[in-house]
Amino acid sequence: MSTETALLERWVWLNVSLVIALLASALRWFLERPHLQRHFRPNAIPALHRAVWDIPWIIHPLRLLYAVGVPALALLWRGVLTPSGLGLKPFFWAADQTLSTLYGSWDSWVRDLGWTCVFSGGFWALIALADRTARRLSPPRETRHSLSVALREAVYHQAHWAFYREPFVLLLGIGMGAWVGLLPVAGEALLNPARWTDLQSPTHGRDLLIRMGLAVLSAMLFIQTQNIWLMLLADASLIWLLGQKHETTQTQTGVAVTTPV
Repeated sequence: MSTETALLERWVWLNVSLVIALLASALRWFLERPHLQRHFRPNAIPALHRAVWDIPWIIHPLRLLYAVGVPALALLWRGVLTPSGLGLKPFFWAADQTLSTLYGSWDSWVRDLGWTCVFSGGFWALIALADRTARRLSPPRETRHSLSVALREAVYHQAHWAFYREPFVLLLGIGMGAWVGLLPVAGEALLNPARWTDLQSPTHGRDLLIRMGLAVLSAMLFIQTQNIWLMLLADASLIWLLGQKHETTQTQTGVAVTTPV
C-alpha cells in the first residue's frame, strides 16, 4: 500500500468509527425515550423488558469490540496506522532495546513513569478537592471502587482516543496533533444525547466530568511520553481510586433504591 493511500484510508476508518458511534447513540436515544418518560412520570407502569444497554454481558463486549476492534483492524489488517502514533511504545525488556538512548529503553520508561505519576497525582488532588467541596454542599452519596470496571473503562477509552488521535499526530506532529485529536472525541460526545442527560444528574455528571478531564490528561501524557501502556495504568488507577458515585432515590414505598452509574 502506498503512503498516500494509507494517509487517505486512515481518515476513512476514523469517519466510519464516528458514524458507528453516532448511529449507536441515536438508536439508544430513540429506544430510551419511554424510560426517560417514566423517570418524569413515577406513576407510569414500568416496562417488562430491560434495555439492551442495561445488560452488562451484552453491552460491554460490544463496546470493547468497537473501541479495540476497529483500530486493531486498521493497524493489523490494513496497516494504515502507526504503532508510534498510537503510543504503542516497545517494552524495555525487548531484545532490541539494550541501549539507553533508544526509544522504549529502560531510561525512557523510568522518565515516562515519573511524568505519569506527576500528572496523575495532580489530577487526583484536583478531583479529591472538588469532591470534598461537593460533600459540603450536597448530601453524601455512596462511592463504588471497582478495579475491574476501572480497567475495562480505561481500555475502552484509551484505545478509542488513541485511534482518533493518531491521524492528527501524523499530520500535525505530537504536540498539536494530540490536542486537535480531542476534537472528534468532543464532537462524538456533544452529539450523543446520553451525555447531555448525564450532565443533569449530580452523580452521572461528576463521573462524566472526570472522564472529560481524563481525555485532557491523556493528551498531556501522550505529548510527554507517547506511551499508551502508562496512560492505561493512569486511567485505571485514577478511576479506581476516585470511584464512581451511586445515586440514592426514594420509591413510593419509602424504600431507598441505589442506582449505579
